[in-house]
Amino acid sequence: MAGRKNELDPSESPGSLFGGMLRHYRELREMSQPQLASRIPCDDSLVSRIESGTRAPKDGFAARCDEILLTGGALTVLMPFVKRRLAQTFREGFMDYVDDEARAIELRNFETSCIPGLLQTPAYARAMLSTGALLLDDAPDTTEEAIAVRLDRQRILTAETPTFAFFVIDESALLRPVGGREVMREQLDHLLAVAEFPNIALQVAPMSLGERSPMWQSLHLLNLPDGSVVGYSESLHEGSLVRDHAKVALWQRQYALLQIAALSQDASLDLIRTARQDMYS
Repeated sequence: MAGRKNELDPSESPGSLFGGMLRHYRELREMSQPQLASRIPCDDSLVSRIESGTRAPKDGFAARCDEILLTGGALTVLMPFVKRRLAQTFREGFMDYVDDEARAIELRNFETSCIPGLLQTPAYARAMLSTGALLLDDAPDTTEEAIAVRLDRQRILTAETPTFAFFVIDESALLRPVGGREVMREQLDHLLAVAEFPNIALQVAPMSLGERSPMWQSLHLLNLPDGSVVGYSESLHEGSLVRDHAKVALWQRQYALLQIAALSQDASLDLIRTARQDMYS
């Protein structure tokens, strides 16, 4: 994803403009990304992602950069436009979830209708998002932002110290030819490939579970470095980031029951291979 920053047009969105302005002021002060990150302080990868338009800045980040780079408050002035764009493109709570996801040491994910975003190929992600069905204002010009964020999130699975990830996918997601057969075949091949990663556990919840399925809604659980666990779930137009211990603990138990009910990884991969073969018929 490192090359994306040169491809993004600052005129595309407030987020891209913010990233371009941040890069301009940083380079004007002859400061590297790691140098700026050390003074904020934050991880230098955050600076890189904000400059490339794949991560949203927060008010505190903008204000601190204004102070360090002597911008006269230019970055803070942009923040209302950035936040308005985020509200149009992503469900409430989602970008806070993305921030937590980036530092999670372990995650658990269940998807009922599609392949998890962290496991999607670019073509599959584009097919999912280009219709506007998953964008809150249904505006085509938000698609590239949403795709960039989705693909950038995947870096946590291949980082030097990767996040350990458990995925349970509903069988129906394997059978729905998103983007057409070629896109779906590529996606299923990708699932088979990432299942070989030592930090990824992949299972399928078979449709034969019927009403016995322990879970009927997509769910995300994150184990954070401080020992806390947060949960995220969403409906068509709303997202809910939950930190309440009692509610998250209930979700954890439901997820454990789902893992028990789902197919083993070997059986799940066999089912994925079968679904892929059926794409040729």
